[in-house]
This record gives sequence, structure tokens and C-alpha cells, in this order.
Amino acid sequence: MTPKNIIDASTLTLFCNTNEAVLTLPVRGFILEFPGLGGGSCMGGNLDFSEYRYGYAEEMGREGILVAYAFSGPWSWMNPAAVRYCELLAEAIREKYHLSEDTPWVVTGGSMGGLGALIFSADAQRKPSACVAVCPCVDTLSCCELRPDFYRTVVSSVAGVGESIEAAMKAVSPAYRLDDMPYIPYFLVNDCADDIIPASQMDAYVEKMRALGHEVDYDRLEGCHHGEITPEAWAHILAFFKKHLHII
Repeated sequence: MTPKNIIDASTLTLFCNTNEAVLTLPVRGFILEFPGLGGGSCMGGNLDFSEYRYGYAEEMGREGILVAYAFSGPWSWMNPAAVRYCELLAEAIREKYHLSEDTPWVVTGGSMGGLGALIFSADAQRKPSACVAVCPCVDTLSCCELRPDFYRTVVSSVAGVGESIEAAMKAVSPAYRLDDMPYIPYFLVNDCADDIIPASQMDAYVEKMRALGHEVDYDRLEGCHHGEITPEAWAHILAFFKKHLHII
């Protein structure tokens, strides 16, 4: 293994879990799912080396869609290192499955992973076709005030960025990156009984995105706590995936 191919087609499964075991070939598109804080995901992924052959990953696999759960770090908060990691991962997927430049791909995640999907969309050189974010943290400063134990994770992630800690925290906060968001379709899910991310904060973010002309589908899940996804919301998410991965 040499530095030029540490993340490539041959080493892909060292850097993510995939649904290849249930994948119908040829691959028609792919989904990158980013981890939540601690490494797990309300969408189904985890950081243990394993096959991702359950939940929505199984259904997508039957449609010829690769799902990859990125091992980009349980405290990464989509800092610049995580963005680079996931860009390399996307290139390795294209290489392994011989995907063309116009192959559709969607980024997704919940909580920190939802923040990751939004920040990656803003910072990646090659933009995804669409973005799905479930109960995303849109303001790390606000989240840390509500949950002081989050400070250690965010600061450890961004301390090396080379500016003030507050500015670095804002750089990984979608609420402060509105002008950098690409004009791609978005699907956002708000758990309205969330004790970490206030529902009003998500409402305000969506309103600002739409005011800037962004296409934003939005599900508000009344009574749901952080990380909960109702069957109806899952149906909407799957329909969104299929639409923007050109299945329907």
C-alpha cells in the first residue's frame, strides 16, 4: 500500500461499511452516510467493521444503489480532515464500480451526521446530487450551550483549523454557512420534541434556506425526540433518495 492509493478500490472496506453483499449490479448511484456523535447513526450505520445489509441500505442495494457508511470519525463534526476523507472515499467508490462523472450520489446522516451532510455539501469540491439531513445540528455553539459535554468533542475537532475556536466552530455550523450552500435538492427532518436541537432553530434554518432560493423538502415530526424517524418520514426519505438517484 503506497500513499497514492491508501483509499482506493482495493481498500474501500477499510474506510467504510457498504451494502455490497445485497447490491444488485451494475451500480446506478451511491449514498454516503456520515456518522453521528459517538459513531452510531439514527439512520442505521455503525463504525464496526461489518456488512451494511439492513434497513434502508438493503432496499437501496436491491435498486442498484451502493450505500457506504463512512468511518470519518465519531467526533469529526465534518472538519476539513473529514471532508477530505469523504471526498477520497467517494472517488474510491467511483473507481471500484467504474462510475461515470455524471453518476448521481446523495449524502446523508443524522445529528452530527446531518450536520456533516450539510457541511460536506458546502465544502466538497465535487458537489453531491442531493442532501438528506435528519435532526442535524445546525449551530454547534448553540448545541454546546444546551449540552456542555459536546464542547470537548467540537473543540477537539476544530482546534487545529488555525483561527479562533469560535470561528472554527461556526465554520462547521450550517447556520453560519448559508451563503456557501450549493443549489442542490435538500431534505431535512426536524424532531420537534428534540432536547438537543430546538425545533425553532431548524424552522429558522429552513426558512432562511428557502429565502435564498434553495429547494428544501421538510418534515416536522411532532412529538419525536432526537434521532427518531417515523415510518412516514422514512417513506419520504426513501422516495427522495430514489428520485435524485434516478430510480423513479
